[in-house]
This record gives sequence, C-alpha cells and structure tokens, in this order.
Amino acid sequence: MGLLLAGACNEGNQNDPDDAEQSETNDRVSQNNSGEIAVMHQQHKSLKENFAHQDIILLENPYNPEKAAVESMKLVIAAYLEMKDTFVQGNVEDVNDAANRMIQKVSAVNSHKFTGEGEKAWQQHSSLYLEKLRELQHTNSLDAKRSYFSHLSEIAYCTVKSFDLKADIELFAAFCPMASDGKGAYWLAETRTIRNPYFGEQMLNCGEIKESL
Repeated sequence: MGLLLAGACNEGNQNDPDDAEQSETNDRVSQNNSGEIAVMHQQHKSLKENFAHQDIILLENPYNPEKAAVESMKLVIAAYLEMKDTFVQGNVEDVNDAANRMIQKVSAVNSHKFTGEGEKAWQQHSSLYLEKLRELQHTNSLDAKRSYFSHLSEIAYCTVKSFDLKADIELFAAFCPMASDGKGAYWLAETRTIRNPYFGEQMLNCGEIKESL
C-alpha cells in the first residue's frame, strides 16, 4: 500500500510556481494511491462475493487486537493450514486430529478485550469455527469432511482479512473449480504451489491462486 502524501501549506508563498507544481504532484500521488486502495478493497470484496457462504463477517477496516490475541489467532490459522495438509494427504484420522487441534486453538483466543466490530466479528468467526469443526468430526467420509473444510476456508479468509493476520507469513487464496460438485471451493495456502485439499493425489495440481493476502 502506497504512502499518501499531503502538500504543506506555505502561507508566505501561496503563488510560488514550485509550490503549485508540488501540490499538483502530491494530489496526483494521493489520487493514485486512493485508487489503488479502492481497487484492493474491491478485489477482496469481489472474492468474498464468490463464496458459498455470504453471511461471514469481513471487516472493511481491519480490527487490531492486542498482541497476545493476535498471536493466538495466528495459531488458529496455523492449525487451519495443518488441517489443509491432512486433506491433501487424505487420511481421515489425521483430519480428525487436526480438527481437534484447531478447536483447541480457537477456544484459546482471549477476546475479552475486543470491542465494537472486532468483538462482533470474532464472536461470529469463533462460533462458526467450532460449529463446523465439530460437525466435520461427526461425519465419516473424507468427501463429507471436505465440504466442511470449504466453509472453514471461507471463515479463515475472513479472519485473516478482518484482523490483518498476514504479517510474518505469506498467504494465498486458491480456488478449485471442480470442488463441491463443480461449484468450486477456496482454500488458503502458504505458497503459490497448488496442492489441492479437495482431491488430494487424485487431482493434486487442480486449481489456481486467486489472491495474495
């Protein structure tokens, strides 16, 4: 994101051509950066508009909780990424174990100091995480579990964006058009290399990166 520059007001030289030129340059920089920011927001909004679940809260202006809460929320995303890898490998028991670990990480987030939109967003996200993880554990087939993983992926995307958790880790939003019976589904990954959690070895490289978070 570019730095927005503001021209200084020099009352003693209001008609100085150099000042006028600098002011015009600063205005152009400000307009260009504002445009870039608007495009970024639109891209993020457009990606979420393709989600199967439209009710997940995505804050336009990220909420910044205290450091301890940020670190614990990053552990939630780390647990999600571990679960993603178990789906790539395709072992049901490993998926269930990963779900248990993610439940623990979600439950460990201390949000008692969250306020306003941040509190509302995390309350919803954490409730959805726990609900979908427990439902995932109560299904037997890998395909059924993967349908819950697609929902968890959309929640994780909204958590990362709403609480600006991408510092210290490179994250990408990937999309498989063949998942969910051809409706398509997203997931988050640490690299641009496609390793499809919805099909595993069957179609390991099916998908594409849609956004760098």
